[in-house]
Amino acid sequence: MSDDPAEVQMIRREFLTTALGATAASAALPLEAQISTLATGCGTFRLRYGVTQSGSYSLFDHLNDLAQMGFDYVEPTVTGAMALSDADFAATRAKSEAGRIHVESMNVLLPGDLKVVGPDVDHSKLDPYIQQSLGRANALGAKIVVFGSGGARKVPDGFSQDQAWGQLKQFLQFMGNEIDKHNYSFVIGIEALRKQESNIINTTADAYRLAVDSNHPKINIICDFFHLASENEDPKILHTVKDRLVHLHFANECNNRSFPRDVNECPQYAPFFANLRAINYQGRISIEAGTKDFVTDAPVGLGVLHKLYANACVS
Repeated sequence: MSDDPAEVQMIRREFLTTALGATAASAALPLEAQISTLATGCGTFRLRYGVTQSGSYSLFDHLNDLAQMGFDYVEPTVTGAMALSDADFAATRAKSEAGRIHVESMNVLLPGDLKVVGPDVDHSKLDPYIQQSLGRANALGAKIVVFGSGGARKVPDGFSQDQAWGQLKQFLQFMGNEIDKHNYSFVIGIEALRKQESNIINTTADAYRLAVDSNHPKINIICDFFHLASENEDPKILHTVKDRLVHLHFANECNNRSFPRDVNECPQYAPFFANLRAINYQGRISIEAGTKDFVTDAPVGLGVLHKLYANACVS
């Protein structure tokens, strides 16, 4: 996408006009008026758009570029923050604070070898890691910390699923209590992962049940479109889980978890957004996708999300 602000505004006008089916007269309206019209059609349905770490593209080194593309925030990894020395983390935090956009969510909470279920959970390593990682997430300004971490939560062969479920509840309650203890300004969002990536918590319904079972106000869920579509879960589940839904991830399930490129490339897109509109979701949606050309694919993907939102508002 061009660095020219006028051209960026023109591109945004283009997709708003197309999505709304605007007449020539309405296309001549100022961008702010078009957005106002769109917002009226959407009721209280609102989205903030972010992007996760993808490949070697450094979010913290390109915060202003990402703002220019149109993103509202970034979603780096917790494990990446934890890999930094204290000095390097301080430098990263300073970059984040100086950028035009900031960290609002974080994912990849745990490395795969730091187990939270099974007979080999080592609290002497796990608990200090969680305490430090939550502190770093708060220092960066995160509002959502996503708990996916399929490797860390993999249930060993022969180990009781019920026992693993209990361990997950205990782990989540520990994190919730740490958040309360330090008065951190974020919540945890449990992420369902497709069966190829996890052998427990594979659907949004599973994540919701675990959040309810954990019975802690800081423990909620996210919904990842890629995993929902991979598991053939009906997006109407959003109606059931809306009271615990705090975040969204998005990628093209029809093309190997890539950045979205067209509103019609995947038939599940429209029903997902229609149900978000129906529950009047208000929150963040992060593109979590793979690419070999982030600079090209990221703004295109963002434009697709804007169009899907607009289409849902006028359906």
